[in-house]
Amino acid sequence: MATQDLSSTRAWVEVDLGALVANYDSLQERAKPRVGMLPVVKADAYGLGVCPVVRALEAREPWGYGVATLSEGLELRERGIDRRTVLLFNTPEELDLAADAALTPGIGDLDALERYRASARAAGRRLPFHLEIDTGIGRCGVHHAAVAEWLPRVLEACETDLEWEGTFAHFHSADAEDETPSREQWERFRACVSQFPEGAGGVLHAAASVAATRWPEYGADLVRPGLFLFGATAGNEAVQPQPVATVRARVATVRDVPEGWTASYGATHRATRPSRWATLAIGYADGVRRELSNNGYVLFGEESAPIIGRVCMDVIVVDVTGLEGIGPGSVATVIGGPPDSPTSIQAVADRCGTVTYEILTGLSPRLPRRYDVRAPK
Repeated sequence: MATQDLSSTRAWVEVDLGALVANYDSLQERAKPRVGMLPVVKADAYGLGVCPVVRALEAREPWGYGVATLSEGLELRERGIDRRTVLLFNTPEELDLAADAALTPGIGDLDALERYRASARAAGRRLPFHLEIDTGIGRCGVHHAAVAEWLPRVLEACETDLEWEGTFAHFHSADAEDETPSREQWERFRACVSQFPEGAGGVLHAAASVAATRWPEYGADLVRPGLFLFGATAGNEAVQPQPVATVRARVATVRDVPEGWTASYGATHRATRPSRWATLAIGYADGVRRELSNNGYVLFGEESAPIIGRVCMDVIVVDVTGLEGIGPGSVATVIGGPPDSPTSIQAVADRCGTVTYEILTGLSPRLPRRYDVRAPK
């Protein structure tokens, strides 16, 4: 995998694949799943590039990969990734196509089960699936307390047509300070699974990144790491990941402005003194949220500069008064860095009033990704 020459690039994302694999290793060691890991690489690996990410993880031979859409699974197949891939969400119309591409769908209702059963008959072979149990998230899944109603139908479908490869659930509040809701969901999951006949249900998985760090005992057979792999947290994790993604941008122009001069659309910032301002070649079309208008920072080395005025589609203005050596072509860190950095993904998310997931997945495709391929051995 060649790294891209960014010597003339206006802005880009640096992705540390070595840190990503180290995060995988640390989470696996902490959770100690009985079977293995199911890295979730949906949304283009949380915005960092699914193919380079998967290629790096392949060295660890994960049990499989998790995706959210049929197109994501098909992309893996088209790129030559034939490892087991679980389609965690799907629409009924996608089931036949999933079967054709050897993707394993999550099934969360009996109508979908019967439709997938018909796909198996048409294909002339048993098809694997993972059954989703709704233990309280309320999005998808057969209800945990109605097991006596749906279990016979599932077992019947598996007699001739389907292979019950796995059973899973989602925690709705793993990042909350109060552990009670997650503990209740876990107990519901266990109580439901305990009613399966011996050997039924396949591999069990419920813990994604946050739950896997907080409660290793919830690791079950598989862990579904997502956000933690990519160097970010959702809150209350017991351990911190290594940073993986860093967004950089170049200075386009630097200018000295008089007291009273205004910055950007709406003139929402006015200089209170003679100042020196730098315009960076990055904006909300690249994934720098407008909520950072007059409310964020960039870093030149270890020195911070506040974002002033409104974030524009293609540029932002920062106040570099008093900073030495800043000129056209200088490189700033806009998003990324250690947790205590003003540009860390968590700090940016907090300033925007959102979650780290949205900051990562909001990074625009027009930002080239540069990959550090020095993955650990």
